[in-house]
Amino acid sequence: MKFVHKVSKGSRFNQIYIPKEFENHFEVGDLVQVELLEKNTKLYYSKKIELSSFKKRIIQEIFSCLNNLKSISQIFVFGSFITKKADYNDIDLIIISDIITEKQVYTLLLEKLELKFHILMIPESKLKELEKICPLTRSMLYYSISNKPFFLEKERVIDKNHINFLLMMPEDILKLNVDGKTIYNALRRLETIENFLNNKEENPRKIEKDVEKLIGEKISCKLKENTPLAQEETKRLNEIIKSKLVKIRKK
Repeated sequence: MKFVHKVSKGSRFNQIYIPKEFENHFEVGDLVQVELLEKNTKLYYSKKIELSSFKKRIIQEIFSCLNNLKSISQIFVFGSFITKKADYNDIDLIIISDIITEKQVYTLLLEKLELKFHILMIPESKLKELEKICPLTRSMLYYSISNKPFFLEKERVIDKNHINFLLMMPEDILKLNVDGKTIYNALRRLETIENFLNNKEENPRKIEKDVEKLIGEKISCKLKENTPLAQEETKRLNEIIKSKLVKIRKK
């Protein structure tokens, strides 16, 4: 005889109750075997985030799809998919694993869900280090949903080599002709690094507001929509980037 039942929470032990119709088949002293048929997919939020039932269901399906891969130790969903109502192009994921590749994860998710994903792979041994030294990693995890409990490391460690590496992108923008979104991302990056160095939270929503305040709503909209800039607007943005770079390097 067998039956399927969910595990419930007891005061001392988690429990599985035997249905009434099986009470004559399972008695005290009987030896039974419990087998996990389907893992209950729970969502762990870094901060309070309002999500639609549709988005919750998508995230649960992502976790359910990847939970059976023993080579993955943790999964994070972050970015515009969870922070914005509609203005997103794909679903951003951080996969913590030392073995599986980005291509393997993407292929599996695409086959199961038929959605677009942007995947970052981080080795498990590297995550704790990046939490301390990387402003961008801290910003990504600030608003995130995971398949396991997670608390962002409070300690910050200034690694000059890593900060210099992050500054390469905004520095290159001053020499290249790039689109508005790239400029906007560079400004967000600089603002995030500055917050990190000043021991402030790397809250991506606040950083976007600070960037808009710095460059003005009109230019901010132009950058997000890739609308061509006037010559004086480009010159002003370059001056802002140069100023930020100098300030960060001094700090």
